[in-house]
Amino acid sequence: MLEKKLGNARQRHVRLIEKTIIGLFLVIVVSILLLENIPYHKFTELNDIPIQEAKIKEPSSSDIDKIRQEFKGLLQKYNDGLKPRIQESNLKNWDPDALYEINELHKNMMLSFSNSNYLNALNSIKLLTTKTLAILHKSEKIFKENIEKATLFFSDDYYKEAKLHIKRALIVSPKSTEAQSLQQDIDNLQQILPLLSKAKLARIENNLLKEHNFLESILKMNPNRPVEVQRIKLLKKIIKNKDFENHISTGFSKIENHKFKEARYHYQKAKEIYPDRIELTVFLKQLLAKERLYRIDLAFKQIEQAIREDNWEQAKSNYMQVMKDMPDNEIAIVGIKRANKILEIHLAINQYLESPSRLSDNSVLSEAKKAISQAEQFSRYSAGIKNKIEQLNNLIVLFNRLIPITVISDNMTNIQVRGIGKLGKIFHKIIHLKPGDYTFEGARTGFKSKLLKISIPHDQNNYRVSIVCDESI
Repeated sequence: MLEKKLGNARQRHVRLIEKTIIGLFLVIVVSILLLENIPYHKFTELNDIPIQEAKIKEPSSSDIDKIRQEFKGLLQKYNDGLKPRIQESNLKNWDPDALYEINELHKNMMLSFSNSNYLNALNSIKLLTTKTLAILHKSEKIFKENIEKATLFFSDDYYKEAKLHIKRALIVSPKSTEAQSLQQDIDNLQQILPLLSKAKLARIENNLLKEHNFLESILKMNPNRPVEVQRIKLLKKIIKNKDFENHISTGFSKIENHKFKEARYHYQKAKEIYPDRIELTVFLKQLLAKERLYRIDLAFKQIEQAIREDNWEQAKSNYMQVMKDMPDNEIAIVGIKRANKILEIHLAINQYLESPSRLSDNSVLSEAKKAISQAEQFSRYSAGIKNKIEQLNNLIVLFNRLIPITVISDNMTNIQVRGIGKLGKIFHKIIHLKPGDYTFEGARTGFKSKLLKISIPHDQNNYRVSIVCDESI
């Protein structure tokens, strides 16, 4: 827009000059015609002709005002548009002569204006505008050429060449954000180049992880490197595949060595990498199968140990563990039944061993003998049952032998043993009773009755009882 207005101003100036030239030409032609019509002899009498001075027409006050206003308008546009741009172009550092010329032109222009020479001032502002535009065009050309070269060299990782041209670009446009950003990238290139060399060496050595780490450091400094971006994507994929395969391979090895916890660790790590890979299904299937077989095998070994130790509670627990993994295992089914029966027999015999005095009762004795008969069928499986059968048989003998009991009285007290029978009135009598608890009762007319509770130990060979009713009513 500004250039268009300046062009219009130049056209008006040209037309004004053309009009002036045409006017002068007409004056000359008219003068020649007049001279041709004057008699020749009259030229000899020039001294007699009165001389008239030619007068130059001065611009009218209205023309002067128009020129002045036009100048002010162009100056305002220059100050608002071109002047800030020329100041930002850092002209003193790359074309000081042009800067001097512009400053001088500006100074003379303002001097003409201050002297009211508005036409000269107008011509000066037009010339200043033209020169400034030419300088800015040159500045833009220099900037464009050098920014393009700097970008090209930077993209090819030529640090020195890129640095040289970005400096040239910044000389003509030091505030350019584009150039400043590129300069930062070029400065980073100085640190990137050694990392690139290390990455290339790692690639030659086929050290993918090392190469990946170097490239990752490079992209942190400059993420806009398409070659490295593509390479690191490929490396990530290769490394992921390699890590996945390593975890699967190591996991299978751990399964074979019955290190199932470590195998599960590698399974989880592989799953984090590729959760939907078919290898995971195969791996988990084999892991579960091997774990199951290992648990069953371990349980049977523990069963054998428990049976040797006659620990049928533990044996039963291990049989049940087998049943969890293999519900139709006949050995486990039979083993649980046997363990339950042996544990029942232990409980049955224990109730007699814990209260042996009950064995003197005939009904209890009969039940105890039945328990022994059932227990004998399983004594070959349990040494504990065999020992308890022996203990119970001994207790049966002890609690069913007759121990001589000496009963002493006054021959006036009528004596009986509850549940056994009457002894009558006696001084001294020997009866035979099994070990156990008994109640002797004494009665006499006119005297208080007496009850005497005794407990005959099973380990004694005789016992003495005295009962007399001697307390009158």
